[in-house]
Amino acid sequence: MKKIAILGLGLMGGALGLALKARGGCQAVTAYARREATRLEALRLKAVDAVFSDPAEAVQGADLAILCVPVFSMQALAAAARPGLKPGCLVTDVGSTKALLTEQIRLSLRGSGAVFVGSHPIAGSEQQGLEAARADLYAGAVTIITRDGSEPPDALERVSQFWRGVGSVVRVMAPAEHDRIMARTSHLPHVAAALVAATVGREQAAAQVGAFCGPGFRDVTRVAEGSPDVWMDILQSNRPAVAAELRQLKIRLEAVLAALEGGDDDAVRQFLEEGRAARRALRDKHNLRGEV
Repeated sequence: MKKIAILGLGLMGGALGLALKARGGCQAVTAYARREATRLEALRLKAVDAVFSDPAEAVQGADLAILCVPVFSMQALAAAARPGLKPGCLVTDVGSTKALLTEQIRLSLRGSGAVFVGSHPIAGSEQQGLEAARADLYAGAVTIITRDGSEPPDALERVSQFWRGVGSVVRVMAPAEHDRIMARTSHLPHVAAALVAATVGREQAAAQVGAFCGPGFRDVTRVAEGSPDVWMDILQSNRPAVAAELRQLKIRLEAVLAALEGGDDDAVRQFLEEGRAARRALRDKHNLRGEV
């Protein structure tokens, strides 16, 4: 691909620009950013070759455009970029949900000649903004490409090649399957982290208990610092699947609570052993980065 356009220069978009410039994956990297300060910072960091305040201008002549904004902002951004998209331009994204988003983006692009293929790089961070971006964010990360059967085969392969070019390991699945799996492996853990953080810090008790929060609290709650705006979009756009996973969590929580209150120490121990075994299995067999 000769020209790639990044629409949105937060953590994910900024990291893409840095990765493309570091790896030399294309001749030109352009971008759109709403704020002037962000545009100036992107140029200073040499994350892009040119940056614009108009999405349509940013995508002029691009072979690929990547939507790098919160899920519910993508449809409007795709519509704003549409006048500048050339026929045959590939459009993808970095959104954490896919079924609803795919419908929305394709509706915005209908009749434009551009082709949308959904993507989700599992490579985020609780940190936010361009200042947190780094060139190796996608290195070794799994990126899911979604397929519903309507995409041209060459479009899927070209999008896959793009993600491999920034270091990702590509997997392909249907949008609905993606949303079901991510509700279990990503969206549920975020809600659980927020619940633990809010429970420990309830009644504005930070001054009383903050000094006693050690590595366990830090590790369990790290992702709770993620942007509420981003996560509201994720939870709303994947509501049924997330609710199903929360019901599973509730069943297990109620079971261990009953065992603890009832003095059933064998059941409590079994719960702890099952949790340890499950984490080790997930870590050792399925995660390429060696950590979950």
